[in-house]
Amino acid sequence: MPSPLDRFLGDSAEDVDLDAREAEASENLRALVSPDSYGIDDCDVTDVVEVNEGPEGEPIVVPVARFSLGKEKESPDLDVVWDLAYDAVRAIYPAFEDVFVRHYDVQFAFGGSGLFDSESCRRMAVTREIADRAVTEAGWHVSDFEAAMLGGHDIDDEIAPVAWGECTDYDQGPYGGNGAGAAGAGGF
Repeated sequence: MPSPLDRFLGDSAEDVDLDAREAEASENLRALVSPDSYGIDDCDVTDVVEVNEGPEGEPIVVPVARFSLGKEKESPDLDVVWDLAYDAVRAIYPAFEDVFVRHYDVQFAFGGSGLFDSESCRRMAVTREIADRAVTEAGWHVSDFEAAMLGGHDIDDEIAPVAWGECTDYDQGPYGGNGAGAAGAGGF
């Protein structure tokens, strides 16, 4: 908990402006990922969910980036999905560099007509450690990102890393928790 002096001076973790962080991350994502070059409909940072509070009152967050792969897609091109997930993490990471991030949620909507109108939704939940490596390690590429995600993913789609799980609807439950997405959308 911040001290009364910290609260008075405004120098506490509670002063983190998550809306500003979301706007910065969204701008970064749109600057790095052009929907036309990837053959997708749209992309955006659609939410920053505060899932908990740290011991000093700091927010613990999950930034959510979402890609609309298009209404004609029944089964996404996984090479494109890995590229998009890698680029999403690299784009949104700087906006949350000094915020406690539980994981980065990168969602893929397909079979519908927009970011939130889809028949299917799958996600990758990327740990802070994997994101750190994607951003800071020279020579680390999409193939390294993919290998780290697949190597760390177990059968639990609730705990990052998740390489291709059902989307989490963070508007349900205490901060989410119930998967909302496509059963049978495929996997690795």
